Amino acid sequence: MNKNVYIIGSGNAGSAFAFELSGIGYKVNFLTDRNKENIESVSGKLLPLETSVKTEGKFIEASDIVLICVQDRFVKDVINDIISTGVNISNKYFIHTSGSLSSQIFPENEFRNSYTGSMHPVQTFAKLSTDNNKYLSGIYFGIEGKSECLSLMKDIISDLRSEFLEIPPDKKYIYHSACVVASNFLVTLMNISAELLASIGIEKSRSFEIFKPIVMKTIDNISENGLVNSLTGPFERNDIETISNQLNSIYRELPSLIPFYTLLGMETVKIAFRKETLNLNNVISMLDLMNTYVSNEIKNEKIN
Repeated sequence: MNKNVYIIGSGNAGSAFAFELSGIGYKVNFLTDRNKENIESVSGKLLPLETSVKTEGKFIEASDIVLICVQDRFVKDVINDIISTGVNISNKYFIHTSGSLSSQIFPENEFRNSYTGSMHPVQTFAKLSTDNNKYLSGIYFGIEGKSECLSLMKDIISDLRSEFLEIPPDKKYIYHSACVVASNFLVTLMNISAELLASIGIEKSRSFEIFKPIVMKTIDNISENGLVNSLTGPFERNDIETISNQLNSIYRELPSLIPFYTLLGMETVKIAFRKETLNLNNVISMLDLMNTYVSNEIKNEKIN
């Protein structure tokens, strides 16, 4: 099979694919994006390259692989645009990079003679790539699709020196939820930590430098010792007095964070129980304590 690639969507993820596929021998010949600035930023480094601001039938005809790298809400629109071109799409590979959508979004009637799949990088893309940053190297991809497409995606991932997870199509939303918790919610956790510090007069802008060492060390501990054995702190050592004092302070000063603290606290109790540093009575006492604050918060919301 030839390796002529047409990428639709040259944003943060699409631009990374453009440079990194080129770096492993794929011919990224065509690029479409509604944002002309994205096209200019990427295409200037990947010459010769034909570009457009809308899906082009002639690009599809001249390609072996069509890679759709747009936001989830636009994937269906792009697929409809592909169908609307009226070109012969038989024996071509159509792959989207959505984490939550499966390859079943490709209508079977129109794509029955095509090879369809989804290939989602377990990676975060915070900015446009204007060079090969190797964001797609040494990571995992969640993949699913037709057998022929699975084979191609595995080859691409291997060439990128990465690994893959085969995800059941009907479990893509659960899979992507895990990715959201691991990446997006980490940002939320750091922001809430910053809010707590800000409430005692420490600038939020300093929070990352303050917490970076403990965050990185925690990640190192997980890598070395596993999730359960890396748990430390008041929940792990059954320090219910400290937890009670923390809850009381948050309830008085930042009550909106009570649901957050108690929910994560309850999940942390489960980990401590698995680590066997808490017995069943300890677990019940901690859950009762947190449920008291949850009930108080609900009562206050009803009153207000």
